[in-house]
Amino acid sequence: MEQLRKRILPRRGIFARPEEILITMGTQNALYLIAQLLCHRGTRVALESPGYREAMNVFSHRGAHLQFQAVDAEGMRLENTQQCDYLYVMPSHQVPTGVTMSRARREALLAQLPHRDQIVIEDDYDAEIHGDQFALPALKASAQSARIIYMGSLSKALSPGLRMGYVVADPELIDELRALRRMMYRHPPAALQHQLAQFISQGYYERYLKLHVEEIDRRRDAMRLAIDQALPGCRSHSSSRSSAFWMEADASIDTQRLAWHAAQRGVLIEPGFQHFFDAAPPRRFFRLGFGAIAMERIDPGIQRLGLAYDNVLST
Repeated sequence: MEQLRKRILPRRGIFARPEEILITMGTQNALYLIAQLLCHRGTRVALESPGYREAMNVFSHRGAHLQFQAVDAEGMRLENTQQCDYLYVMPSHQVPTGVTMSRARREALLAQLPHRDQIVIEDDYDAEIHGDQFALPALKASAQSARIIYMGSLSKALSPGLRMGYVVADPELIDELRALRRMMYRHPPAALQHQLAQFISQGYYERYLKLHVEEIDRRRDAMRLAIDQALPGCRSHSSSRSSAFWMEADASIDTQRLAWHAAQRGVLIEPGFQHFFDAAPPRRFFRLGFGAIAMERIDPGIQRLGLAYDNVLST
């Protein structure tokens, strides 16, 4: 916890005391604990749509009333959120769009919290790996810090199997979350926490992160160039530092059908309709990841995707 408090959180503008931090088994576990403690039937929660389906599932499981908010180029839209008790947002890099919440939208969100007696649940997805030295700080770093429950993870950069996350909030809430966590498991594996603390304290994590971000940047640039060449009819909505591309195809394209044709050519894409919570989600969006793809396979893969796209478009 000490290394998290001194070396990781300050990168996002957060300076927390030990009693304000809880270590969890990843962000999903943190979200479950928060929802279990704070949500019940009748609690109103604003969620982004398209958004993170597992968050929707967790809040829905608790019987909360969910209000879905559209996402535009500035992040989650705030219209009609005045009656919500909680707002679950991903301001750093929204899932699945990769959009970064603008400064103006952040200021508007923070300004309404005290007047509406609202709490933000901030999921700082991808914050560690975007590598942007000019990135905006976390919402938790603002003057409205007391009204923000912050969640982060060390798994994304190091290994998805690590399952090491954390919550930063007021001490009273952390005490209650810790008591609830104790009913499930006493604490995340102590040996793993100790090893990770040593890895961070000796500077290995910072060095690894630098090399990792440089590699991610190279792959992102390669995929962006390949997309421009092979998919000129598609539009990318993601920010320049996101870890995936959120693509909008021609209105006539059903991306589930595109995914089938692409798979026949050895290329996997993620149809976007499953990230929308509307009764009739749009079918023209899809998501392209690159973090696990070797550099030399990106361009050939996108070229094959382009052939599949042209085939679907012409039929």
